Amino acid sequence: MNKIKPSHIWLIFSLIALTLLGVIFLKLPFRGDERHIVETIKLFSNNFNFNTIKNYPEVTPPFFFIFYALWAKIFGASTESLRILTLIISFITWQLVYYVFQLFVKKEFHTLLLSLMVVINPYFFGTSVFVFTDMLTIMLSLVVVISFIKDKIILFTIFSALAILCRQYAVIIPTAVLLYSLLDYKSNKLISRNYILGSLLTFLPLLVLFVTWENILPKSGIEKWVIPNSSFYNIDYINTYITFSIIYIYPLAVVFFKKIKFDNSSFLIAFVFTVFFSFFPIKTSMATLEFTDYKTVGFVHQAFVELLGFESFWLKIVLAFLLFIGCYINTELLKRFYQQIKIKSFDKQLIFTLLWVLFLLIMPFSYQVWEKYLTMIIPFLILSIYLYLFPTENKFSNL
Repeated sequence: MNKIKPSHIWLIFSLIALTLLGVIFLKLPFRGDERHIVETIKLFSNNFNFNTIKNYPEVTPPFFFIFYALWAKIFGASTESLRILTLIISFITWQLVYYVFQLFVKKEFHTLLLSLMVVINPYFFGTSVFVFTDMLTIMLSLVVVISFIKDKIILFTIFSALAILCRQYAVIIPTAVLLYSLLDYKSNKLISRNYILGSLLTFLPLLVLFVTWENILPKSGIEKWVIPNSSFYNIDYINTYITFSIIYIYPLAVVFFKKIKFDNSSFLIAFVFTVFFSFFPIKTSMATLEFTDYKTVGFVHQAFVELLGFESFWLKIVLAFLLFIGCYINTELLKRFYQQIKIKSFDKQLIFTLLWVLFLLIMPFSYQVWEKYLTMIIPFLILSIYLYLFPTENKFSNL
């Protein structure tokens, strides 16, 4: 009898967990943004033409709505039907999460634990069943990164374009690959040239939409949803994502500080960044305040506010501590990244640090900030930290 492997355990766990999510949530009323997303899917299903693509009441590109509309044409546009599609996408995504870890991590048990760290959070569970744009974006993003790692340039180009056409912030992936390829150009000219070209091509469909919309978003979407913040570039978003990322990777953060040797220069750099970002405190976006009753940026922030009080002294202390921890970890990652660049050691694992840094730099252009947006980047951040802590456990050289 064949021995049960961690990959089998993950497969069974995924089936059981997603089946339970379906049983519990499939027939529940709309959750959050689901109502208007389902309405837009029905709009695409019933009136799929150029005019619909040119002007529809959303602020995300149309691929998600087209994809779900095709399903709705075949299996119906009921909320339950659309949630079943989300569950199917989620099952594939959960397997891709495990696979991307498996590509690098030698110990299968570690792969299992890292995968659990990704999916066991309320946002990942929620986006695994409800009709949101997140899970399809995460699935496509994982396919893109895996295609890059496995040198599948055509798949990389196609799925990267689709990911961007699902959510704009997926531009961080081809941008990271473009930067990596420029760094690695002297060592691998041919493949780097292909990835530079492929990365640039992935931006073209979105640029075509910009021309079609005569803006960066559909007119109806801008009128309905976009409430500008006081700043064009919201530095407080960087504070938000660094701070709350520590909660979502908490077990790995604990291992980090148990394993590393404390470094005075990293402490000083992290302290300076913490002080700087403290001048841009975590706050709710104008869009959230306009359209919801929330005065926080997500579940963790809400829990802290309820426990410690809104804008209380102890809340500020806790958030500052988490920010410092995040800044210290990021300082160590960037120092390792710089050292590898300096000695011209361009391992593909560098892409994970690039993805995280670009996420932090690009997301502040958004009009909206929310803990949920971390779900797309968390698998790559986890890999970046894990491979920093356990370089001997990296099996990428065996691919």
